[in-house]
Parts: sequence; structure tokens; C-alpha cells
Amino acid sequence: MSAAPIHDPTQPVMTGASTDVRTTTCYMCACRCGIKVHLRDGEVRYIEGNPEHPLNQGIICAKGSSGIMKQYSPARLTKPLKRKSGAERGDGQFEEISWEEAFTTLEQRLRHLRATDPKQFALFTGRDQMQALTGLFARQFGTPNYAAHGGFCSVNMAAGMIYTIGGSFWEFGGPDLERAKLFVMIGTAEDHHSNPMKRELSKFKRNGGRFVSVNPVRTGYSAIADEWVPIKPGTDGALILALTHELIKQGLYDREFLTRYTNAGQLVNQNTASDDFGMFLRKADGDIVNPLRPANFHWWDRHTDSAVSDHTEGADPALLGQFKMPDGTLAVPAFQLLQDRVKPYTPEWAEGITGIPSATIRRLAHEMGITARDQKIELPIAWTDSWGKRHETVTGNPVAFHSMRGLAAHSNGFHSIRALAILMSLLGTIDRPGGFRHKAPYPRAVPPNARPPKGPQDVKPNTPLGGAPLGWPESPDDLFVDDQGQPVRIDKGFSWEHPLSAHGLMHNVITNAVRGDPYHIDTLLIFMANMAWNSTMNTSEVRKMLNDKHLDGDKAGEYKIPFLVVCDAYQSEMTAFADLILPDTTYLERNDCMSMLDRPISEFDGPVDAVRVPILPPKGDCKPFQEVLIELAGRLQFPAFTQADGTRKFKSYPDFVVNYETAPGSGIGFLSGWRGKSGEKSMRGEPNPNQWEMYAKNNCFFHYEMPLEHQYMRNWNQGYIGGTKTPSSSISTPNSFRVFAAPHRVNVQASNRPPRCENVLKPTLIRCRFITHRWKSKPPTKPNTRSMR
Repeated sequence: MSAAPIHDPTQPVMTGASTDVRTTTCYMCACRCGIKVHLRDGEVRYIEGNPEHPLNQGIICAKGSSGIMKQYSPARLTKPLKRKSGAERGDGQFEEISWEEAFTTLEQRLRHLRATDPKQFALFTGRDQMQALTGLFARQFGTPNYAAHGGFCSVNMAAGMIYTIGGSFWEFGGPDLERAKLFVMIGTAEDHHSNPMKRELSKFKRNGGRFVSVNPVRTGYSAIADEWVPIKPGTDGALILALTHELIKQGLYDREFLTRYTNAGQLVNQNTASDDFGMFLRKADGDIVNPLRPANFHWWDRHTDSAVSDHTEGADPALLGQFKMPDGTLAVPAFQLLQDRVKPYTPEWAEGITGIPSATIRRLAHEMGITARDQKIELPIAWTDSWGKRHETVTGNPVAFHSMRGLAAHSNGFHSIRALAILMSLLGTIDRPGGFRHKAPYPRAVPPNARPPKGPQDVKPNTPLGGAPLGWPESPDDLFVDDQGQPVRIDKGFSWEHPLSAHGLMHNVITNAVRGDPYHIDTLLIFMANMAWNSTMNTSEVRKMLNDKHLDGDKAGEYKIPFLVVCDAYQSEMTAFADLILPDTTYLERNDCMSMLDRPISEFDGPVDAVRVPILPPKGDCKPFQEVLIELAGRLQFPAFTQADGTRKFKSYPDFVVNYETAPGSGIGFLSGWRGKSGEKSMRGEPNPNQWEMYAKNNCFFHYEMPLEHQYMRNWNQGYIGGTKTPSSSISTPNSFRVFAAPHRVNVQASNRPPRCENVLKPTLIRCRFITHRWKSKPPTKPNTRSMR
């Protein structure tokens, strides 16, 4: 074998070779960096970071640069395939078919299901980065059985923080390391937001910031930390509770922030004989501008020693104590309940769970509190809050955190993340310089206004769902169950068993469908998800399930999941069991968008969205899955995809991205840049036929910088909420961060819900799953039902 390198960059370009450099957006992870693709004679030679891109500014990781291997993988699928007649699933016996046959097969099957029972069709996708389209397709079909990979990956991170502060880490928000003095990273692997994090950490360290990493292993980011705090895996929540305990005990919390911007001062009913015990007290004649976000709460004013409406001008709410309302009802501020809740969680208790010495926990809590209190930042940016108070500056407490799946991907992940969001709220570090900052289209309302469908009556033949298939329940009334309390979704999302499943639970689908629990389905369409391998942690059993057949009845001999469709760019364990395989393109062969309606790549200063454009032609007979959905939606005549006369509205996916509007004439579409007929508008505007070309000329991204006075305190910023908010923002009234959420009504309804079967979860355990978390290491006192949730 020759020792000569395959490619020597020091040598002159080959004589007569045609070279080119194209820009697009990486797809090797969910960071979505800007890249430059170098071509020679039409083939990819290497990939580098794009220095003109706002996200990574030229930095690229090993995974991103290895995209060339993905493009030329020998495992590429290049033709539509169907399982040979008589062959068993898993045998790998397929025959090539045309796209027309594939489309006709799907059209006939899906048309029948849509006209009879839409939930018999299930669509589940992997990390597709285009969930606004796949979700729209499912909604237009009318099936509730849709979700992406988030339920298996980061749902605890997203749900726990969004339910508490209206946003979460990663593309929705992150640490302001430009101004932070202390940075605490907890539960973060090196592949999460890696390139921007590398860049910001480098600057942070050079500027003298102190970096503390809490992680079981000292690799990657932890290797450059000023202090590494080793912790037992899965016990981060106990550490955070102990830190919260110490901050309250030492008085190192931002009282001004808590009273004005959280529900810490709002009064909670303590009359145990009342049906509203544990619920926030409401003023009957109070402010109810938005029924979803009523603001008619009570404070106990320390100046007048009486109950007043919250945010009464001049009032100073008590955070601790017990008070008697004019009607005799006993009440306490929510902060009092938080203090009671974390009182048992001492550093000594946490030491026994986490392995971190109690002295270290006390020192870290003290350092966080002192840094936030004594090293405040003040920026000369005037703004007005939602209650009309004018602030001449924006202040910040420069303690920043970052966390990802290491903290969230556990059975206690939701509550661990909730605890972190509460800790950040105590320190007053949210939406402020040097702390956590939101990225458009966040912050959302707490929780977001979108609710899952109400029940089986919302699933109708030949009718789109009345709302999105995914949502954010706020009370048991928002659960997606039937009159007997049984789940409507195949994955049991938004049911009593999995109430806060904001991203769905795709890893439950195959098991539930095969068992018929809660029912069987007819067709399962999987895109970019090898569920027989990496999405269940039960590989051998899943393979058996995909081959399971009915043993008796009129379906004897038929597969329990009758039709399995897999769309992917590569062969996998999943494709071997498919009945129909649709070959997808790679990210270098198609159009794509990181939409403001979905998961953009925004910066702190404003919205940023991005696109991918084809660098190479599709290999063989591959077709982008986006095009497959647009074609099927047109054939099935979904209302959003057809004209009034039933003809197709969009000829292709690029045409769809340009011309789709969330509502007729709304001016809001998938891309926010270069809108208007000539590309003269931003965020809102008529469709622009040259929008793709304009993105391509601008390195495939668009960046809108908001006015400085709207870049901070956005949860309570009058100008942002009423003015330049992004089109997909759901904030219409100020957020009050939830350091406490009333659980009593959930307890009652959980206790009274109808049983499902003999192995139903006991009501106490259901309440625990919805409300609170029980540590494996038993705390010194019984869990308080008035929990942090």
C-alpha cells in the first residue's frame, strides 16, 4: 500500500481540476454550524467551518469535518425498496420499485386510514430538525400519534425549565459568558452546543472568569475547569436542592428579583378543609386580562400588614410567615413553602447521595450567592417593565449555569431541572446580563399556551386535528385522555402515566402497538430513527416485536404492526424490518431550513434562522423526506396543502418554504429573512420568490438584531412584549417564574381517576410522578405534597 497521502494540501491543485467552495449548514449534530464545503471535480474533498457564520464563527468539530464520510458511506440507500412477497421481516430481502409505486402504495393506505381512523397512522421521527413540517403533516392528517426524538433525549431539560422560566438551555437560551464572573456547568457532555461553547469558554477564561464543572468524569470541558466537582451519576438534583437550602439559610437570594418577577410572594391557601387547599388565592375582582394567564393574585404587604393585589405600586410583599386573610383563610407566601420543602435537604443529606463533601456544597453555595450579590453588572440600557416602572439601567447578577442531558436524562430529570431553574431564580440570574439569557422565539409563556388535544372527540376522519399533536398541560383538565381516563395517544403521552410528555414518547411506540396497549395501529412511518437499535435500549426484544404476529382471530398470521415504512439515508437494523424503504438524501443534497417556527439558531441579541442548500445532486434515486411529505400531503389533499379546487398548492419543498403562511395573509412563514415581494422585509412579510437565493448569498443564514432595550428582561419587558417580539413568541402578558406550583387539585383528581387495569399505577405513585420526586436515598422527613412543581 502506498505511503503517499490521499490528499496533500501543500501540493498544487491538480492540473485541469475544477474546484469550488460552497456554503451551507452542518447536520452532523444538532448544533447546526455554518460550513464551507470544498469540491474538486464535483466531489467533496473536505469540510471546514465558515468564519462568517454567527453561530460557530469558523470553528468546526471532528464530527462536522467528517461529514464527507457520511456523504460517501457504502451504507447509502439509493432506491425505493419493498419487502419481497413471502419474505419475513429481518431477512433483508427487498426489490427495487419506482417512486410512483411507493407513493401510490402510501397514498392508498393512508387515504383509507385517514377516512376511517386517523390514529391508526403513526409518524415518529428522529433528530430531523424540521419538526414544524412533520408536525404540520401529522396535524393535517388528523393523527395524534406524532413525536420526534425529544421524548427520548431532552424532554426533561426543555419541559422542566420551560414550565418554570419560559425557556431552557441549548438553542432556546444559554449562559452569557461574555459578562459572567462565575460559570457552573453541570451534567453537560462535550457534544452539546460544542463549537459555540468552546469559543465562549475560551473568551471567558481569558477574561478571568471562574469555571466550575460538576461531572462524574473529568473530560472535555471539565479538563479546563478551575474546579472539577466529581459527582455520582444521576444525583445532580440532590446537589441542587442542597445548594438551594444553603442559599435560603444564608439569606443569599435576590429578594427584589423574587418579589417582582416570580410567584415567591403570591399567597397560597393553607386551609386544609378547603377544596382550594394548596392553591394560589385569587382576587375575584382582580386583573384577568388573559384567562390563560390571570394576574389576580394576592401579596401580603409588609408596609400595611394586609393582603393586596400583587404588584400593587408601593407594596412590599412578605416572603416568609403565615397570615390570615379577611375571610379567615390562612395563607402563606409561596416562598415559605419552598423554604419548608428544601429544609430537610442539608449538605450532609446531599453528601450521602452525591459523594460531594458537605463543606464543598456549602462553599459553592456561598460563592454563588456572594458573586451574584456583590459583583453586579449594570448596563446603561433603559427599559420599562410590564407594570409600567421605568428602569434607567439593566442590572445583572453574573452567575451563569449550563446543563444538558447529564442532568436531565434520568427518571428524576424533570425535577432536577426544575430545581436548577429555581436555584437560578433565587440568584436572580435569568434574562439578565451575565446569567441565563433567552434566545428567540423564547421566552414562552409559563407554561406555553399550546395544549394537547382534549380527547378522542378531537380525532375525526378526514379532518385535521384542532390543535398541535404536542402541547404543554397545565392541569389534569389538559390531559389527552378519554372519559375513562385512558390515553388516546399510542405512546400514552399526556396521560396520567406520562402527563408532562411535551415531546411525546417515541421509544414507547413499538412496544405499545405490539401489545395493543392502549390499542393496535396499522401503519408506522419512521424517519431518521433507528428505533430497533438506539431508541429503546431493548434491541433484541424490539426485533422480536416487529416480527410478532397475531395467533388467532381474523388477523391470525398478520404482523401486529401491519405496515412499517422507514425513510432513511442509510441501511440499519430498522430498515431490515421495513415493508417499504424510502431512500433519503444527505444534508449536502437537499434544501432544508432551521425555522423560527421550529428550532432556529438564534443569538442573544435577536432571531437567527438558517438554511441548507444542495451542494451535490442526490445519489441514485434518493429523494428528500421533505419532498415526500409535500407530495403525500398534496395527493391526500390536506387543506393546508391544496387550493380551494383541490389542486396542489406547493410544487416542491422549496416552494412550500417560500409560500407557506401560518394563516392567510399573516406574513409569517418558515423563514424570517428577506420577506416581502422583493426581500425588503424581515420577520413578517409577503412571500418572496427569491428568498432561497438571498439566503444562499448570505452564507445561508439571516440575523435580525433587536433594539438593545428589548434584549434583556424579556419576560417582563413592556417594549418586547408589546412591540418587536418574534412572530412565534407566545408571550402576551408578563411571566411569573414558578418557584412553587400548586399541586393539590392534581392530587385530588389523580386519586379519583378510574383504574385502567390490574397493573395500573397506584394513585399515590401517579401523584408522585405528576407532582414530586422521591429520592432513592430517603430524605430525613416524609416528602411534602406541596412540592416545588
